[in-house]
Amino acid sequence: AVQQMSMRKKNKRAQKKSKKAKRREKEETSLRQERIQAEKVRREERELRVGHQRGDGGTGTCISTIEDRGSGFRKSCNTCGGSFTPAEYRAHFRSDWHRYNMKLKLQGLAAIDEKEFLMCEEVL
Repeated sequence: AVQQMSMRKKNKRAQKKSKKAKRREKEETSLRQERIQAEKVRREERELRVGHQRGDGGTGTCISTIEDRGSGFRKSCNTCGGSFTPAEYRAHFRSDWHRYNMKLKLQGLAAIDEKEFLMCEEVL
């Protein structure tokens, strides 16, 4: 019985965490929570920025949609905001309009729609 009691104590000690391990775990948990909070803030700011650029108040983040008009599956460009069939979608990424919007995005400016781009293109 005494030997059984000492085995239980040894097992209990082995399962117990050291102070250093507890401290490390606590620090890791707090760092994880900080990262999660920072990510939430970053996403909210991005939603506001994207919504401002589109002018819809930050509600539209859909990458692909299904249209009701029978035109089938359509995809939209997150940078330019246009909606395209799969063939047009691939070609869009090679277009001058998309490239121009990418340059604007890198400078932190709002993207322009296709009509504005065509007007700018005519001036040049």
